[in-house]
Amino acid sequence: IARTVMDPGLGGQDPGAKARGLTEAALVLDIALRLEKLLLKERGVEVVLTRRTDTFIPLEERTAVANRAEADLFLSIHLNASRNTAARGIETYVLNFATTSDAEAIAARENAASGGQMRQLPDIVRAITLNNKIHETRDFASSGQSGVYERVRKIDRGARNLGVKQAPFMVLMGATMPSVLAEVSFLTNREEADLLKTEKYREQVAEALFAGVMAYQQSLKKATAVAAN
Repeated sequence: IARTVMDPGLGGQDPGAKARGLTEAALVLDIALRLEKLLLKERGVEVVLTRRTDTFIPLEERTAVANRAEADLFLSIHLNASRNTAARGIETYVLNFATTSDAEAIAARENAASGGQMRQLPDIVRAITLNNKIHETRDFASSGQSGVYERVRKIDRGARNLGVKQAPFMVLMGATMPSVLAEVSFLTNREEADLLKTEKYREQVAEALFAGVMAYQQSLKKATAVAAN
């Protein structure tokens, strides 16, 4: 993995989820910048961010940035929200049809800023999920989810591992590399929102995402070694 494109979700006129004076857009940008510093300490690693300031970037352009950069990985970072304020935990999404109403609702919320024609969604999703990156994407999602949960639960004992799920996120469409969307905490949960206010927790989340990327990289190295033998 030489080049990773990180996408801090939302920005500009789209602040995303809001709670207790916090906005999703500002928090995920902070986490992404922290993750960038960690990744750049690794030899031979390049990082591209879809945004570095509080600016609005269309969903389709975010994926286009990754494609133009010929990235090896695309990671879109978000915070979750729910009408159920008791909901909490970490979950990772890959591009596919939603299998639960909750996943469908989350995708609808994140897709709201897209100018794309949602009626074309089934055909687009079907085409994308038939590409040869689907297995790598699921491996990346699994490594990332495990890495994030194992690190975050050390500081947030109430964190729940909500697993790898699928939903039709516009920001993942058209990507030519393994691509996932990580929902790293619930901003609408009082305990998780209080944690997100602290630099310590945001650094922990960045370290957790870093651990997930590194775990995926190690799995690729093992697979390459096995193939070579």
